[in-house]
This record gives sequence, C-alpha cells and structure tokens, in this order.
Amino acid sequence: MKRLFDFFSFPFRLIFVVLVTIIDSILGLLGLLFLRNYYFKLMHYRSWAKRLLFFSGVKVEVTGLENIDLSQSYVFVANHSSYFDIPVIFVAIPINLRIMYKKELERIPIFGWYLKYSDFIAIEREVVGSARSSLNQALELIQKDVSVLIFPEGTRSLDGKLKEFKKGAMFLAVRSGKPIVPVAIVGTYDLLPRGKWYFKSGKVRIVIGTPFEISPQSGKNDLKEITSRLAGTISFLIEDNKFKGI
Repeated sequence: MKRLFDFFSFPFRLIFVVLVTIIDSILGLLGLLFLRNYYFKLMHYRSWAKRLLFFSGVKVEVTGLENIDLSQSYVFVANHSSYFDIPVIFVAIPINLRIMYKKELERIPIFGWYLKYSDFIAIEREVVGSARSSLNQALELIQKDVSVLIFPEGTRSLDGKLKEFKKGAMFLAVRSGKPIVPVAIVGTYDLLPRGKWYFKSGKVRIVIGTPFEISPQSGKNDLKEITSRLAGTISFLIEDNKFKGI
C-alpha cells in the first residue's frame, strides 16, 4: 500500500520540492545581498531543508544531540549515499553549519547561483589543488567559530555501504584545533540511491557520536589511526541503528 501511495503521490511531491527549492534559493540570494554578515546566523538553509523534507515525506529521527554543545563549532564527518543527506543533516543539527559541495552544482539555475554566492564551499575533484583550496576555505570558516560538514568518502556511495575515508577531515581537525564529530546517516540510501531520480517517503535516522579530540601534534601515523577509528565508529553507528527490515 505504501509503495502504491508513493507512486501516485511522487509527481506532486516532486513539484513541491522543486518549487520550495526555487523560492528558497531566491530568498537566499536576497538574504545574501542585503544581510550578508548576518544571513547565515539566521540558518535560512535549515528552513529550506525542513520544507523540502516535509514535501518529500521524509521524517528525521535524531539521537546523540546531547553529545555536542550547540554553542560551539566542530568538524562533522558523515557517511554519504544520497542527495537527502545534506537536508537531513541541516534539520538534525541546529548549528551554524557549512557544507562542501561539487562545483558543477553551480550550473543549476537559481539554486546553483545561491550556492555560488553563499559561504558554502565548492570543490572541483577533477582540478588539481582544488581540494586543498577548499579545505583552506573551510579552515578559515572554522576559525570564525563556524562548523563544517565533510563527507570523507568524497562522493555518494553507489551501494549505500561505507567506503574508504580520505584524509581531508583529519587535516581540518588538526589545523583548526576543533573536535571532530562522527555522524551516521541511516536510511537515505533506501529513499534516494545514487543514480536514481525517483525518491520515496520514509524515515531517516541521524546518530551523532562522541566528539574526537585531536592533538595538533598528531603525525601521519596518528592520523591513519584516527581515520580508521573514525570510520569504524561511523560504521558501528550505522549498523547499530539500522531500521528493522533494512
């Protein structure tokens, strides 16, 4: 019955999702134009995420929010398997947060323009030096007490399973002196897998782990160990919080 409902309701949900994204992108552009220094403190992007998820029929459950201080800044590290990952994180973590996104998203009319002129961080994977430049930009934001979200797998997983972590998050954590927070996203792959355009309604679970304190004196061997520990923590949180039947 639920699959039948999803099938017939999908066109209407898609229309509302597109309209919400267009309207909120325009409002975001106006906010950036007139309220540049104050705009991101309003967390308008979080309101967009709430509306998008509402019209998509996606509900978010959050556990572990007590592990972080919402008045502090962090480097958040999460698994990545769906376009839903970003809006669910925005909804789940009510903190002044920036994301890193693929620069080609700037080609999308209106929404891409908003990304381009925002404080979100563009990265071109095919351009040498772009990743380091993006990490330096993220570092500048963190030093202003802004939190940053990184997907250390580098791109969305094709099968929903956790992939090898790159070391960018470790670079940020060490250079910034900020704690790094493991975050598990459970359920988004089942709603909108990579390579699919049809999304389903359903529940998503966000699990916020205990922050990792990383010493600025950490060497390469230490970073390998920390990266492995971080990946292991997120993998455990995913497996321990899967919905029944998944």
